[in-house]
Amino acid sequence: MRAKYLGNGEGRQPKEISQLLGSIIEKAAVGIDVRHGQLVNDWQLFAPHDWVTFATPVGVRDGTLLVEVLDGSAASLLKYQTGELTGAIGDRFGGDLVHSVKIRVRQG
Repeated sequence: MRAKYLGNGEGRQPKEISQLLGSIIEKAAVGIDVRHGQLVNDWQLFAPHDWVTFATPVGVRDGTLLVEVLDGSAASLLKYQTGELTGAIGDRFGGDLVHSVKIRVRQG
């Protein structure tokens, strides 16, 4: 016996859950940009050399890329190279993905 769920409208007829999953997943995925994951996964393929050497991408939120570095000297070096990084990101993923970069020194 397959699980049933009472749908909306049309006399609230029972529907198989498998019929509803597609629309549920589609609604949950609204606002998710798969390029965020691609940016993190492909970091070494497109990021400028100093960024690959000294920084690790954490993720993107509201157009801001968060990267972690091991120490303050790496942060100081990279803060002057954010334009180069955002340009590389724009070339690979489009100019609307990342507008700014936040550099955080890794704790511990």
